[in-house]
Amino acid sequence: MLAVDSSKRTILVSHRPIEKYMPAMTMQFPVAPKEDLSKVAPGARVVFELRDSKACNLRVRQTELQDVKVETPKNQLAIGDPVPDFTLMDQNSRVVHFSDFRGRVTALDFIYTRCPLPDVCPRLSANFAYVFKRLTDVQLLSITIDPQWDTPQVLSEYGSRWQSDGERWRFLTGTPDQIRNVSGLFGLIYWPEDGSITHTVATAIIGRDGKLAARIDGSSHRPEQLRDLIEHFNHK
Repeated sequence: MLAVDSSKRTILVSHRPIEKYMPAMTMQFPVAPKEDLSKVAPGARVVFELRDSKACNLRVRQTELQDVKVETPKNQLAIGDPVPDFTLMDQNSRVVHFSDFRGRVTALDFIYTRCPLPDVCPRLSANFAYVFKRLTDVQLLSITIDPQWDTPQVLSEYGSRWQSDGERWRFLTGTPDQIRNVSGLFGLIYWPEDGSITHTVATAIIGRDGKLAARIDGSSHRPEQLRDLIEHFNHK
């Protein structure tokens, strides 16, 4: 979901190819009168049926950890909220203030370099690598949730594997309290379990005005959809 216009009752969607009907593309769909648009927001993964050229039975697709009962972070931002300034350290041991990127669209995700699940952190990084190679007017920030292991040197080596330039795509770490605070802003929850870290998955898009523009939950979105979402806010 790229955008929702409640007044016009339309949604802008980057959709997958529809076999024997149309290729993957970004399209605007009118929404049937009885559908509740209050439950969808930019970044949500949605499914719906198309009837008489209108989206019906609109619903948000369940995420991987949907059934895990976890408490929402008390500092979690809503779409449209300004993102407060925070300070972390990048892969080159430079102090980074989030306010440094004001005026640019910023995409932000949370990973850890020891993640054993190929469909989670490595997929998120692959999505960012795809965007990094194709869009030059977006700032990418990958924040570790394993700061005790992911030192600047470890993050620098990890970034090199993904062919990051260390500028337009930075890898950030900090103290456990700093990471906990920043992750909470974007609704991320994580905890140690059996030698690894179990965590929810969130990718955030922040507009040039410093406000949270969209949040994608889960890691199953396609890199093209992430690109489309970023381009949508770059053109606003």
